Amino acid sequence: MKDVSFYDIVISKKNQKIVSADAWIYDAFGPYATKPMNEMIAIEDMEIYQNNIKNCDGNWYPSKIICPDTMYYTYMKATEENENFIRLTIVDAADLLNSHNSLMKTINIFQAQLDMYEDVFFSYTPDINAVQVFNTDLSDFETTVYSINQFEDILLKRAHNEQAESVRAFITQVKSGVGRSTTTVEGNLLNDDPDVSHTILDESFVFYDKDTKGVVGHIQLLRAGSAVKINSVKHDSLTGLLDKSDILRIARERIDERRLENTAIAIIDIDFFKSVNDNFGHQFGDEVVKRVASIIANEIGPEGTSGRFGGDEFFIVLYNVSNEKELRAKLKGIKNKVCSTFPDKGIDKDNPISVSIGAAVFPKDAENYEDLFTLADYCLYLAKEKGRNRYIIYTPEKHGKLDSVKQKLQTTKKINERDLSYGDVIVKMFNLALHDSDSTVEQYMTDFAEAFELQNVMLFVGDPFVHKFSAGSDAINDEPAVNFALSILNSTDRDSYFALDDFVVINRLEMLPPYAIKARDFFKKRGIYSLIIIRFYDKDNRECVLVISSVGKSTQWNQTHFRYYRAFIDLLSLHSLG
Repeated sequence: MKDVSFYDIVISKKNQKIVSADAWIYDAFGPYATKPMNEMIAIEDMEIYQNNIKNCDGNWYPSKIICPDTMYYTYMKATEENENFIRLTIVDAADLLNSHNSLMKTINIFQAQLDMYEDVFFSYTPDINAVQVFNTDLSDFETTVYSINQFEDILLKRAHNEQAESVRAFITQVKSGVGRSTTTVEGNLLNDDPDVSHTILDESFVFYDKDTKGVVGHIQLLRAGSAVKINSVKHDSLTGLLDKSDILRIARERIDERRLENTAIAIIDIDFFKSVNDNFGHQFGDEVVKRVASIIANEIGPEGTSGRFGGDEFFIVLYNVSNEKELRAKLKGIKNKVCSTFPDKGIDKDNPISVSIGAAVFPKDAENYEDLFTLADYCLYLAKEKGRNRYIIYTPEKHGKLDSVKQKLQTTKKINERDLSYGDVIVKMFNLALHDSDSTVEQYMTDFAEAFELQNVMLFVGDPFVHKFSAGSDAINDEPAVNFALSILNSTDRDSYFALDDFVVINRLEMLPPYAIKARDFFKKRGIYSLIIIRFYDKDNRECVLVISSVGKSTQWNQTHFRYYRAFIDLLSLHSLG
């Protein structure tokens, strides 16, 4: 099914001007991005737009947006960001229509396939305790909606003794909403046909979206002389995905035995899963594993298969991956859907639960399964090292040849060990600040930049702002750069940069709003492509700004480090910085 992209715009309640938006919005709106949002809405849609801006109730409504070269037919919803700002989420109506058409085609294909069999199919929705039953032509009950208890009674009607125990065990499994199971019952539970020797009851947990889950299943009749169904493929009991032995067997067969080209493998790990269990309990942790597994299965669909290694790790085998764009779309879909499902249950309340993914393709990247797995595993390591919540596809030009990767894996620290050391660095700094009168802010900044391998860290103190110190492997101290920064900090534009938060993260210069065009042009000339700007106040309540930037490269900032950056700001706030 075709993906649908959603785009966010944050506008001011006061004048409806765009404060922040996704990069696509700035590209699509062009010079109109500096206009108030209400000036871009078609006249015939203005009344409903204004009502939704006023209500901010999260309901979707149609809206035509007028841009320089085109008119976008969209659906839009408004929610309150805070007391000063409104978040608009928009989706292109054409994308929705294409996705709907693709979905209807898929439904029709599956329905035609189901009609070729005599099986009874059902879906169970636990929130309303309802079982929808389909295709009951050969059974003595109707196609309709039953309660789960009524459905159990229907199956028990023809069951006796051990048969009844098997049916009750099957219904218990359905109610549990865990994994996947098959129950084989001797005899006919659906009708009076004496030629039926066994009834096969299958069920599987399914996750529809972040708020909805359920169970789907089917009931199959086997006639005398037919082989009793024995599921030779083993499934993980919690998620219903293939277990480790079978998913690895499939991967080895495709790569080492059948030599099927364009077979891709990907290793997926839930980020900071131990923290999820510690903070929310193991029952919630199991729910996370189940939902992530369902997201993976839904995104992969019939174009591959997936399994669970155990714990919080999953493995994917994709068939016939013709190009990197196709692989990237699959991995991006998994990553984004996991984040949107658990937006505030990550390592802290400001971060979502996320996944890291490493992938490689046979035979482009390696000639056998073992080497391909090594490359995918290394890319998973890099995804974690670079901040998690990302996917990395192996490219020899970026990541080195196979022998080099193997050498790196032998000598590289584990990411978790490295993370722990950052806390130790901050604790050491606080200890110096509280107990060593000779320690200096310059020393703290130097140690901070070195510990986090930062290229440039600059401290500015007002009022008016002056440049106090720079640190880092590529520290910026030259007069033009310092003067440009001071020209912004000592102007009325300063507050615009901190309109949403005092901790501003810019991964790409395209994320900068229209009022920052001069800054964007200057940064490009200086080779500064990513930065973090933090506003805070020192011991004497002076306004201060810390700027962290990459030099010569774009950086996806590591969100797990942000809590250490904030702790460092707390440390600086203990001092008089004027």
